[in-house]
Amino acid sequence: MSMLLITGSYRILGDRPDGDTVHFTPRDPGFWCEVPGQHRVKRDENGGASLRLDGIDATETHYKGVGPEFVHQPLRLGAHAARDELLSWLGFDDVVQDPEEKVTASAPETVPGYILTSGADVYGRCVALIGRGDPPEIGNPPKPAKSGDRIDVTVDMLHRTANHHLLSRGLVYPTFYSNLPRELRANMTTTTQEARAAQVPGGVWSYDVTTSGAKIDSLASLTDELVIVPKLFRRLADYIRLFGPSLACLPSYLAGGADEFYVPGQRDSIVGLQRVVEVTNGNTLRMTRPIEDLVFVEK
Repeated sequence: MSMLLITGSYRILGDRPDGDTVHFTPRDPGFWCEVPGQHRVKRDENGGASLRLDGIDATETHYKGVGPEFVHQPLRLGAHAARDELLSWLGFDDVVQDPEEKVTASAPETVPGYILTSGADVYGRCVALIGRGDPPEIGNPPKPAKSGDRIDVTVDMLHRTANHHLLSRGLVYPTFYSNLPRELRANMTTTTQEARAAQVPGGVWSYDVTTSGAKIDSLASLTDELVIVPKLFRRLADYIRLFGPSLACLPSYLAGGADEFYVPGQRDSIVGLQRVVEVTNGNTLRMTRPIEDLVFVEK
């Protein structure tokens, strides 16, 4: 499956970037109209849009969900590290943020780069592999790709992106959707397993309890103490804010969420995270499969 290339620049001033979300403005915003899929990219008044980094999921720094206030995963256990590494990798220095994590100053104000995308999500964010500097070369003889080119993304191209960089450093979790080409998913799975084995200090795998078991006593267990897969965190944070910390009804709640995904060895899709989440002793849960085994269906 080919991906659309768009060149432009990243800008973070006035935004709340995190480890898997950043703002991008194309040189020609008209190329947003060429992003495939059923969802349209939601643009701002300057033609820019929010990007969701494809294939990865960073621990949450400001998740609202059912609200009314933002919640986060443990900030000292990797949430800020992923964000800071992404901004540094892109080329932003001296980033200043206010108490609500909004960027009030950065040097430089913009950095050049490119994205490779196969669609947008239900929130209007462009889902993309993101690169810095000049785009990759294509063709024979090779020449730099340009906006509007449809590219069969290779593993070498993947390895030039922030998506791969953050995953290889163990700063983010993998979270795969069906639009991501199979070859790239396979390589990102290998990268994940290498990062998990390396247990790099400060990375999510140094703290992760997703499959070993997370004991939930209150919302603070999620926001201050335990590091788990962000998708599961978001479901749990909403559940606890609605119903309290008892996990007795969590399987039913997850069933209602109707996340659809595939797992290795099964031809048909599975609906509901309760199929891969186990609750024991009333307040302890764990995922029965590693997150890289799941391939979610884009809604």
